[in-house]
Amino acid sequence: MNLKSPWCLHALLATFLTAGIGLPEASAAQHTRVEQDDPSVHYSGNWYRNDNASHSGSRAALTNTGGARVTLSFIGTGITWIGVKDGWSGLATLHLDGNLTIIDSFSRTPLQQHALFSATGLVRGPHTLSIEITHERGPGTEGSWVWIDAFDIENGEALPGGVAAPFGRVEENHPALVFSGRWYANGNAGHSGGHAVLAMDAGSRANVGFVGTGVSWVANRDEWSGVARIYVDGQFKTEIDTYLAPGKAATVPYTIIGLSEGQHILTIEATGIHNQSAKGSWVWIDGFDIVQ
Repeated sequence: MNLKSPWCLHALLATFLTAGIGLPEASAAQHTRVEQDDPSVHYSGNWYRNDNASHSGSRAALTNTGGARVTLSFIGTGITWIGVKDGWSGLATLHLDGNLTIIDSFSRTPLQQHALFSATGLVRGPHTLSIEITHERGPGTEGSWVWIDAFDIENGEALPGGVAAPFGRVEENHPALVFSGRWYANGNAGHSGGHAVLAMDAGSRANVGFVGTGVSWVANRDEWSGVARIYVDGQFKTEIDTYLAPGKAATVPYTIIGLSEGQHILTIEATGIHNQSAKGSWVWIDGFDIVQ
């Protein structure tokens, strides 16, 4: 393992935290401002720069392109997304460690450097926040623009290299997972760790980054499950029909081994389709098993 790799370092950090070796406790919350153009903030899709003295650092980014995303990994106990609310702002889908929140950034009164989302009391350690623009608008707005002005990290700092999954079982809420689309939480004693996430909208994706030579996808399969597409390092591998009757929790629909040593990404994509016997098109993420 190359210990100079940010992914490797963060994987080791995640392992230490899992083992109960945490960061030092702070007597009071401290906040670190991360501007929208910081190298740790990763964008995809079309984003536009806006220079204005009213923004944090006099600059912000905005888009109304459906599917455009921004991702930030960090170590800390909380995070706040700073943006703009006005009469032309729309909806965004936000995932924090796999937990879904729909953000409506519309406001009749323009608000600059406004907290569009805030989470505190997180377990001290690594986390990943992803924001996806849906090109949707709520009632009253004239547009679907979404703004990224800055982020405030509580008791921590940004992780420019992201977070890599450690060896062994990785649950669906691990910060190595980055979600796009809308994934919904489901609690059930039959799931690994007692919880899982599921999506049925075509194009919804879950990416897990890891350093290793193999990975297995752990998922629920039942009469309402549909077809998923599998990608490894961006290359299409296969389609998996996850329908199963009777249903069974914590199954392994896909495994790949024999990968070259180094960094890899496994992607599970919901297709929104199902076979004639299935009653739905749901695709489940219950966890992943990473092979060294």
